[in-house]
Amino acid sequence: MTKTKIIRIALFSLMLVLFIRCASEELTSAKLYIQQEDWENAEIYLVKALAVEPENPEIPYLLGDLIYGRNNDWDKMNEMFAKALSLGADKVILQGGKVSDYVAQAQEKHWVAIYNKGVSYFNDFRKSGDGKDSPILQDAIETFTMATEMNPNNGQSYGILANCLYTSGDLDGAIETITIGAAKDPNNFDLNMIAGKLFLDADDKESALIYYKHAVDIDPTNSLATRQLAQTYYDVGDKEMSLAIYEGAIAKETDNNLKADLYYNLGVLNMQLGDFQQAEDNFSLAYDFNPNDVDALRGIAQTFENAEKWSRAEYFYRKLIDMEPENPQHYRAMARILLRQGDTDGAQEYFDKSKEL
Repeated sequence: MTKTKIIRIALFSLMLVLFIRCASEELTSAKLYIQQEDWENAEIYLVKALAVEPENPEIPYLLGDLIYGRNNDWDKMNEMFAKALSLGADKVILQGGKVSDYVAQAQEKHWVAIYNKGVSYFNDFRKSGDGKDSPILQDAIETFTMATEMNPNNGQSYGILANCLYTSGDLDGAIETITIGAAKDPNNFDLNMIAGKLFLDADDKESALIYYKHAVDIDPTNSLATRQLAQTYYDVGDKEMSLAIYEGAIAKETDNNLKADLYYNLGVLNMQLGDFQQAEDNFSLAYDFNPNDVDALRGIAQTFENAEKWSRAEYFYRKLIDMEPENPQHYRAMARILLRQGDTDGAQEYFDKSKEL
């Protein structure tokens, strides 16, 4: 026998000794079966070992990870993990790690495998072009449901599961799922944004307001969250709060493009309130901060049109045509403006051009 083989045998023997030393006969037998990957007998002897050593957190940990986790029995797995933690989260087991560390690693390992499987199903569904009754989408829903059961405190599972349920047409199920997820992971920005959207779709604006407000508290710099919160305040009738949120966000924002976006949305809100002069000012500021923002420029043009300031509207619609010469909507808008000013020939020319595009 070569020296290398002797060393390997010696090391394996040492590892085996470290693995089974100071254990009851039942636990020693269980570990030998684990070494042999005889999971049926390993479970039998681990259960027996737990009866003999009820205060040893290593045993429920092994049951949770190697037996119930391997069998996808998440309820029993989590029950064993909880028992191991209750017997001593800071106790050192196996190869020198804390019980809490081993449990966290095991949960993450199983969760990642299931979550990635669900993502694969969902991606296949999106590529397939199938409708809401697609069996692939149902596979994704079942897999993400499994992920929430496996690790109930990981909010990421609830967000994508809620989206899958919504896609399948189950709005009530999506809301129930996202509500549970947001309660378990309250500082998760994405969960609060998804919850706000789902409650808006259910026409429950008051509930949507709660989640959007929390999302803004989590990330005050997020332009989308601010816009949704301000719009929801407007929808529930609190126009002053809606304006205040936009103005406060603009004061804090340093990125010119995001500031332009906020000014644009404030201008839209001014239009809804009938304050055309203020809308004009805010759209102009949006354009100043981001001259390439077509939406802001369109907002300015529409504001002047609604205010019946035809020459000003014409000026900005012409700029839109310069920016997007292939967009027929701009030519139709110009036709309207020229017609309002009595230029029927010019209006017809732009209308004909819009039909060509």
